Amino acid sequence: MSFRIDSIRVDPPCVLAPMEGITDRDFRGLIRGLGGCGLTVTEFVSSEAMTRSVAKAWRMAELDPDEHPVSIQIYGRDPDRMADAARYCADLGADIVDINCGCPSKAVTSGCAGSALMREPELARRLYEAVGAATRERGLPFTVKMRTGWDSESRNAPDIARMAVDCGARMIAVHGRTRCDMYKNRADWSFVGDVKRAVSVPVLVNGDILTVADAHRALEESGADGVMVGRGILRNPWLLRQIAQSLRGESVTEPSLEDRRAVLLGYFAQLEELGEHFHGDEATRERVALGRIKKITGYFTKGLPFGGKLRQRIFHSHRIADARGFVNDYFDLLAEHRVRDAFLQVHDEDTELPSVA
Repeated sequence: MSFRIDSIRVDPPCVLAPMEGITDRDFRGLIRGLGGCGLTVTEFVSSEAMTRSVAKAWRMAELDPDEHPVSIQIYGRDPDRMADAARYCADLGADIVDINCGCPSKAVTSGCAGSALMREPELARRLYEAVGAATRERGLPFTVKMRTGWDSESRNAPDIARMAVDCGARMIAVHGRTRCDMYKNRADWSFVGDVKRAVSVPVLVNGDILTVADAHRALEESGADGVMVGRGILRNPWLLRQIAQSLRGESVTEPSLEDRRAVLLGYFAQLEELGEHFHGDEATRERVALGRIKKITGYFTKGLPFGGKLRQRIFHSHRIADARGFVNDYFDLLAEHRVRDAFLQVHDEDTELPSVA
């Protein structure tokens, strides 16, 4: 099972969703290295910042030379700046340029970009036309990620998707909620099917895909060509690999506790080595890397046995070496209590197990 975005084959049809502050080059490399990821997408980059040469925007768009296929997602509301940003993305080595019409954050929608564009179809059309022309110049396709609409009274994703395809979009990804839903309620995968029936290009279903079973239900209810997974990856970095295995009819493999320990500590090591990406002296670089470590550890362990104690320790640590030690202690504790399936369970709160000293 696979699909194509023009000449680009996405195989398996499992895509890492763009996530603000998460899907930088190194996190994408981590997930791709675990297998099952047919396409990666950067966190969303402001076209305004990129075209004004803001260093942070360019760092957000950094790609690994071996990372293909990869899409850079851009957002904004000025057609000319969006077109220029798309050209820059091509120069950076992107295979695809993705337009963000789905981000619900106030930081984006307050500037009338992201999912706010679903309330302004004519502006959205101008953006699609401008980016479409720019990407055709550079010989690469553009795609669009959207929500089902702005609110429950204006679920216009099929119309917006049809418009995007008329302007040259070669794939549509749909998060099954409105912007006003934010992340409340359940994603409406069946409504994504309305988008699929409205267009002739591949459609991805996104939202609430936390398990392999969720992926199968989302595909069945939507008729989509593939899945785009975001928050589920933060709990289970192997999820795309497991979905891909299941779609191929293979047995789904579960990583061991030692596998999980190695991946998390390996990511720590990656961040520790990224001094050239951060400005400032050695102490400043360690502080920046430690901030990333705290964030990722918090996502990976939320709702897991003893996870609250680990997060408390790491969030109050001041050195990467301390954080590394706390993680080792955590996995030793899981092994001691034979908590082998802790990572397969989704909890709203930490499981009641013996307290940690």
